[in-house]
Amino acid sequence: MKLRKSTAALIAVWFATFVLYVFVKPATPDHSGFSPIANTIQKSMISSTQAR
Repeated sequence: MKLRKSTAALIAVWFATFVLYVFVKPATPDHSGFSPIANTIQKSMISSTQAR
């Protein structure tokens, strides 16, 4: 089976994009100073006495 020129060009572009992404991957931002938003409780919700 012979590839058409358009199919070969499409495969080449996809492969080049993948290689470019692997080598020039954007840096993951470091948010070490921030707490995650999920699973957080407001300080006003936490109390030392039990509510009955």
